Amino acid sequence: MNDKIIEKITAGGYDRKQLENFCSNAERLGRDDILSVAKAALKEQDPRSYTKRFVKPIKDKIQQIAAEIAESEGWANWENNKVDNGIKVGGPMMRGEELAEFYFSYRHPSWKRASYFVVFQSDEKSSVQYKVKPYNGEELIVDTSEDAIKLYRAAIKP
Repeated sequence: MNDKIIEKITAGGYDRKQLENFCSNAERLGRDDILSVAKAALKEQDPRSYTKRFVKPIKDKIQQIAAEIAESEGWANWENNKVDNGIKVGGPMMRGEELAEFYFSYRHPSWKRASYFVVFQSDEKSSVQYKVKPYNGEELIVDTSEDAIKLYRAAIKP
C-alpha cells in the first residue's frame, strides 16, 4: 500500500492540500518514507506552502532562542552600543547559506569591531548551534547555549 502511495506522490497525483495532509499524517505516524517523498513533492509543487509548513517554524524557533538569551542576560538593549540593538537576520541566512540565523551584537565605543552572538541552524535536520565572536578574536562555534553565553560574557568585557 505504501509503495502505491509513494508512487502516486512521485508521479504528481496529489494536490497541495493532499500533500500537506500526507505530511501531517506521516509525521504523526512516524512514516519517514512517506514523509520524505511528500515533503519533496510539496516543495516542488508549492514552495511557499512548504516553507510555511516546515521552514518558518524553524526560523521562528531560532529567532525566539536568540531573543530569550538576549533578554535573560540583559544583552537586548545596551545604552552605549555603537551598533544597533536588537535581534537581526544574519547574512548567511539572507544569502541562503544557513536555513535560519539570527544574532545580536555589541560594540563598546573604544572598540573598532563588534562582538556578536549568533544562533543558527544550517538545515532542517541539523541541530541548533551558536557562533560567538569577540571584538578582538576569532569566531567560535559551540553546540550549547550555556557554552555560548560563557564565551559571550568574556567577549563583551572591555
